[in-house]
Amino acid sequence: MFHNFKVYIYQTNTNQYNFETEHESLFYSSLQNSSYVTQQPQQAHLFFLPFSSNISTRSLARLVSRIRQDFPYWNRSLGADHFYLSCAGISNSNDRNIVELKKNAVQITCFPTRRHSFVPHKDITLPPAINVHAPVKLGGGEFCVVEYGNNKVLWIGEVMRFGCVPMVVTEGTVNDMPFMDVLKWKEMAVFMKGGVKNVTWTARHENMRRLGVVASKHLRWNRPPLPLDAFNTVMYQLWLRRHTVRYESIRSN
Repeated sequence: MFHNFKVYIYQTNTNQYNFETEHESLFYSSLQNSSYVTQQPQQAHLFFLPFSSNISTRSLARLVSRIRQDFPYWNRSLGADHFYLSCAGISNSNDRNIVELKKNAVQITCFPTRRHSFVPHKDITLPPAINVHAPVKLGGGEFCVVEYGNNKVLWIGEVMRFGCVPMVVTEGTVNDMPFMDVLKWKEMAVFMKGGVKNVTWTARHENMRRLGVVASKHLRWNRPPLPLDAFNTVMYQLWLRRHTVRYESIRSN
């Protein structure tokens, strides 16, 4: 993947983009400076459509429309081999361009996601950018409680790095954990609906702790990126989502 996967970045009216979060900026800057980017769109497996988080729905529709008209790549798959970065999500609209963008293109968003803004098996969540040198009191016990609806859930990667098994308290099913195509969360964390319950495991707990320590490397952002870190794991998930149908030029005899 590292040598073969290629992404084409559309050039819009400006190369300056405003993002809501640090991990959005980290992903975009890492992608721009990576070997994944190609200047030859015919060589690309996927196409990245960049835009600011504060773009209006009308402006976004015009942007997609221009991409549709100026390039041949959107119409051949109705955007299914495209991806975009937006933790804010996209507003509902009946405009064809917005409908196809939301339905077909891969959305890279932030964990935890906003309600109704994430489509499992299509979209990808970015793990939060955490200062690994922050003075946290983590580890030391068998389980560390993190509430899905609380900011403490942002520390889940650090909890795992310190060797504590996360106990994720949630009111419903969680389907937006980072890198669900890669990480087997049910083997590394305990998900509790409705509140904290007594959990006692011995041999299984040690295996969960060990897997969590290893998996935490995938949740860390590095500058520059390192193999298997957050950026490259995002790219691997995009690689898994690349179109299996290869488009070939039709040559007349």
